[in-house]
Amino acid sequence: MVVDGDADQRLGAGPWILMAGIAVVGAQSLLLAPVLTDVAASLGTGPAAVGRAAGAYGLATALSALGLGRIVDALPRTRVLRAAGVAFALGMLLCAAAPHWGVLAAGQVVAGVAAGVTLPVTYALATELAPTGSETRVLGRVLLGWSVALVAAVPLGAALTDAAGWRTTLVTIAGVSAVQVSLLGRLVPTCPRHNVRPVRYRDALARPGVRPLLLVVLAYMAAFYGTYAYLGDHVRSVHGGGAGVAALVSLAYGLGFGAAGLFDGRIDRAGPTRLLLPTVLVLVGVYLALPPAARSVPALLGVCVVWGLVNHAGLGMIVALLGNGAGPPGDRCSRSTAPRPTSPLPWPRPRSGRCTKARASER
Repeated sequence: MVVDGDADQRLGAGPWILMAGIAVVGAQSLLLAPVLTDVAASLGTGPAAVGRAAGAYGLATALSALGLGRIVDALPRTRVLRAAGVAFALGMLLCAAAPHWGVLAAGQVVAGVAAGVTLPVTYALATELAPTGSETRVLGRVLLGWSVALVAAVPLGAALTDAAGWRTTLVTIAGVSAVQVSLLGRLVPTCPRHNVRPVRYRDALARPGVRPLLLVVLAYMAAFYGTYAYLGDHVRSVHGGGAGVAALVSLAYGLGFGAAGLFDGRIDRAGPTRLLLPTVLVLVGVYLALPPAARSVPALLGVCVVWGLVNHAGLGMIVALLGNGAGPPGDRCSRSTAPRPTSPLPWPRPRSGRCTKARASER
């Protein structure tokens, strides 16, 4: 086992830069809920139409992750992340200039395609960089980007929307994405991609445990986004107030999501396979508690804190299982993004083939 201090020194700023990328993606995907009413009013449409635009983002993210995964696997991680970051920023600018919800949806599609590449590549790189036995801890640090988005980016974005309009907020997100891209190539080490052996999806789905885990992922994320997307609008319609009021929901969720990072080391020791089922069962109880809790803002915020805590724990377990042994034994750097959900259980943790900094020409 690598001592945490030595591991952190070896990793350098890499995980924090990756965390910033997750925060940028999270800010855009999570901000639309509290400002949904403002965007709809500005475009002369209803919340349902803006919700469809958000749905286009989710669909593009899923199709991008599935369709482009095998292509980007053979490319240097940081090069892929930089290209995706540029595309994401362009998508945000298109959204900011949208005169109609259809153009907004088009911008969301561009951003969604970029996010569908960014998220799995970032998670893959995080687990590749992590010392053996510390994958959940390092991945949990990267996942804190979602908490940063919820605790800081979403409330600040909501406040900026109230002060200067939602278009200004999206332009700001595009600018932050550009800054993160400029830092990414300089600070994040990459694994060489010459050992990658692509896996066909049919072969991946045939491996033990893959299909049930993918169904868990589908249900897990559908439950979250299907609830979160309209929760802010519901709070505003029931309790009144502007985007800042709806952002309190995101803030409470983000606080719980961030606090859960304190338990990542314990999850590593206990094993995500053992803890995933009880975590999901607790999460079911949280979703059942949300409707009655929504009648009271303090009660809702309390449930959202628990929601964030449990969701972080479950998400870390799922990603760790998907990343575990996603390459041949002994070859840590060959973990790929396209076959990422291919073998959550069959192989033990590899003990060799550690990642090293790639030469500048490999980035």
